[in-house]
Amino acid sequence: MTKYPSNLNNKQWNLIKSFLPKSKPGGYERKHSKREMLNAIFYLNKTGCQWRYLPGDFAPWKSVYSYFRRLCAKNIFEQINLFLNIQIRLKAGRDPNPSLFCIDSQSVEGDVNLDQKGVDGNKKVKGRKRHVVVDVLGLIFFCIITAANVSDIHPAREFVTQMSSNKRLEKVLVDGAYQGISGNHGNFTVEVSSKKPEQVGFVPIHKRWVVERTFAWLKRQRRLARDYEFDSSHQRSMVYIGMSKIMLNRLV
Repeated sequence: MTKYPSNLNNKQWNLIKSFLPKSKPGGYERKHSKREMLNAIFYLNKTGCQWRYLPGDFAPWKSVYSYFRRLCAKNIFEQINLFLNIQIRLKAGRDPNPSLFCIDSQSVEGDVNLDQKGVDGNKKVKGRKRHVVVDVLGLIFFCIITAANVSDIHPAREFVTQMSSNKRLEKVLVDGAYQGISGNHGNFTVEVSSKKPEQVGFVPIHKRWVVERTFAWLKRQRRLARDYEFDSSHQRSMVYIGMSKIMLNRLV
C-alpha cells in the first residue's frame, strides 16, 4: 500500500486502536484491516476528495464509507478526540481538565445536498455553522453543527450544560453574540470579551484569539474547507477527525 502522508504510523495507531469496536466472533474474516480503513478516512479528510475517488490501493469506498458511518453512530471519533486532548494537555504540563474555555462559531459554505442549511445574514454565507468550545491550546472539547442561520446563543446554552461537568472550570470567554449566557453558572462564569471601542479593524482578543486559530487549522483539512456532508453528524465527526490527526502528529 502507498505510504500517504496522512497514514497512521505505528505509534499513532497504537494510541487510538483500542477505541475501535471489536469484531464480532464468527462470520467472515475481515478483508481490510481497521487501520487501513482509518487511513482512508484520514486521507479523505486531508485531501478533500469524494468517497468514490479514494485511491484504488485503499479498501473499496463503499466499505470505507460504511465503516465511517458505524464509527460516527457510536461517537468513536469524539472519544478519540477527547482522549488526545488529554494527552496533549499532559504533554504541555497542564491539568487534563481546563480551567478556561472559549466559545465561537464559524460559518462554512455548504454543498447543495445538506440535511440542514441556512444563510448567515451577517457573514453572507449559505451553508452550516460549526460551533466549538476550545481550551487555551485551541483543542476542541465540544462541537455542534447547525444551519448557518441558527443564532449562536442556542448551541451555547447546550455547551453550558456540557461544560458544567468540569468542576475545575472557572471562566468561559465569548464574544457579543453570546450575551444571553453571560454571568455566573455555578462553578464557572461566562464573560463577554471583545475589543475596545477605540480599536479599529481586526484585533486579536487576549486568550480568545486561539479559537480563530483553531478554525484556521480546520480549514487546512480540505474536506473541512467546505461542508460536503449530507448528515450534519458526519460533519461533526469530520471536525473531530481533522483535530485528531493534528494532535496525533504533535504527539508522535
